[in-house]
Amino acid sequence: MANQCPACLKINPADAQYCYYDGRPLAEGRPQGPLHLGSLRFPMPFCFPDGQSCANFNQLALACDERWDEARGLLAQGLWSHFFRGIGRLDLAAVAERAAREADHDLGLSQLLEKFPADPAALRMPSASVQNARENLGPLAPGVDHKFELVIVNQGMLVLRGMASSDCDWLVFGDRVGPSSVKMFQTRNFCSITVRVVGSKLRAGLQPMQGEIVIDTNGGVVTVPVRADVPIRPFPQGVLAGATSPREIALKAKQYPAEAAVLFEQGAVKAWYASNGWTYPIEGTEGTGKGAVQQFFEALGLAAPPRILLGTPSLDFFGRVGEFLIRHVRIRTDEPRPVYAQAWVNQDWMKVGSIVYLGNKVKIPILVTVPARPGQTLHGQVLVRSNGKQEFTVPVSLTVDASRSYAAPPQPVVDPLGAVDSLPSGAVVPASWWDQWVAWLSHWWRQIR
Repeated sequence: MANQCPACLKINPADAQYCYYDGRPLAEGRPQGPLHLGSLRFPMPFCFPDGQSCANFNQLALACDERWDEARGLLAQGLWSHFFRGIGRLDLAAVAERAAREADHDLGLSQLLEKFPADPAALRMPSASVQNARENLGPLAPGVDHKFELVIVNQGMLVLRGMASSDCDWLVFGDRVGPSSVKMFQTRNFCSITVRVVGSKLRAGLQPMQGEIVIDTNGGVVTVPVRADVPIRPFPQGVLAGATSPREIALKAKQYPAEAAVLFEQGAVKAWYASNGWTYPIEGTEGTGKGAVQQFFEALGLAAPPRILLGTPSLDFFGRVGEFLIRHVRIRTDEPRPVYAQAWVNQDWMKVGSIVYLGNKVKIPILVTVPARPGQTLHGQVLVRSNGKQEFTVPVSLTVDASRSYAAPPQPVVDPLGAVDSLPSGAVVPASWWDQWVAWLSHWWRQIR
């Protein structure tokens, strides 16, 4: 009497114990009790080339694990698909065909063995574990990289595969070239993954830095907590010595403003921030003298910034092609407090010169080289940021004279022996760089008068 599979409803031979098409036990739900497919004998045994014979799935699974390289080669040759078709397991034959097409035959063989109806004692599925359940890195210094090895162990059989990922930016996988927060891996036994602690991401603090590495595999998920102690380096010198926080720096600077101003101007406070992995609160140009201390207080929010007034609502330039022009943006405050500023331009024919600090006033030179666009009027903007991140936008217009190009003063041509080429009649040869500078200033003064 033929057996019909209760799942796929296909007809199997009368002596079949499992479905030839989906591998489902045909005796499920029948009174004769459970069917142990792993120990059921094959209609014909499988024999390895050296004569070792396997009569059931339990024996075949153990033999494949012990003779992995040989079993992998048989998969590439298509012999597993042929054998399973011969014993009526068309479902496993289809799995073997797909596994043989895998680029990685280790992975393909593992996927095939996972489908074997073997007993758990004979075919243990992959199981992930790590040698160290917790990584305590101890004291680390900001700016200095550190490495450790994460050893992942497969406590089962077959191929353990998955990925390791980090939940923080200071833990990455791999070396300095192309580090990543995710690392793929696979192994039959164990593998070691290099984890790099990025020194530039370490931040000193009273509490340790903590992160996690999650290992997600076909043999379970393992989480490895990682801890790093990054002690604060006290300020090393002067009246700010011993300070361990920005607030302590502010308190000492308030008590000794003149002495602290020197340390700010020298960049010692900024260097101390960097040594602890902290971001310096002052962006761009720093103030001078006591203004540097005030700037620090304002950046920390410990002092309200003065109200800044814009004295130059717009800039209008007019010049010939090639001419060099200068105008100034002026900002100030009516309070007796220092003003500092940064500036940016949005056109390539403009540049920001060296900013001049005059106590409660600031002059920002805007340098323009007239481009070759005769007859056109060009537009741009200057963005100014001052105390307390107060911002101003100054529109700029440049009208290019259409009549003729600017003729720069002739320059002497010096040969290798020091001889000066002939110059046009009436040309003046500056005797030194100082004379050239004076000549340029005179020309500039004539242009702006």
